[in-house]
Amino acid sequence: MANLEHLERVQRYVQGERGLRLEHLDLSGADLRGLDLAEAWLRETDLSYANLAKARLVFAPLPGVNLSYANLTEADLHGCIGAGAEFRGAILRRASLRGADLYGAIFEEADCTGADFSGADLSLAQCSRAIFTGVSFQRAILMGADFTYTHLLGADLTRAKTGRTKFDFASFSPGM
Repeated sequence: MANLEHLERVQRYVQGERGLRLEHLDLSGADLRGLDLAEAWLRETDLSYANLAKARLVFAPLPGVNLSYANLTEADLHGCIGAGAEFRGAILRRASLRGADLYGAIFEEADCTGADFSGADLSLAQCSRAIFTGVSFQRAILMGADFTYTHLLGADLTRAKTGRTKFDFASFSPGM
């Protein structure tokens, strides 16, 4: 359950105190739907089970953030810096992660149906058993990522860099 003082801090940020750092907070299970958290410094913040549907996290530094089982449906995370962030079991349906730095991020068992990872860096990301149906990975860097047992039906891998990427037992569209 989210810490009430931490939620008040988020509200202050949303209301204009943009210099406020939101790092090391407990926002687990919080309802943050539709909030504009663009460029919010959220390092090591616990957002597990939070509702961030349609939230705006554009260019937000998210290193070490826990977004496990969070709802990020239609959230805008383009250009975010989420190296090492944990998205285990998260819902990222139709989310935008264009150009995001997701080096070593964990997407195991996440539902990323229809999400846009164009130009994103998912090097060494752990994506096993996740759903990436209809996802765009155009020009994405997937070097060394693990997509074992992942659903990639209808995924667009045009010009994606896939050296040393593991696709063991992954499901692709016919003809891929």
